[in-house]
Amino acid sequence: MLLYGGGAQALQALQAGAISAGLPFTVILLVCCISLWKGLREDHKALKALDESER
Repeated sequence: MLLYGGGAQALQALQAGAISAGLPFTVILLVCCISLWKGLREDHKALKALDESER
């Protein structure tokens, strides 16, 4: 329907808007993934140190 009503330019504008709206969300997700990875790595180090101290 969008192609019939506004043509290819309207579709391109909608696609550009969707991409520019999604970029900040992508950055937030990347920061969350990095934070989770760092936290899990620290927990693994702590558990490994605890296990070695019990031996």
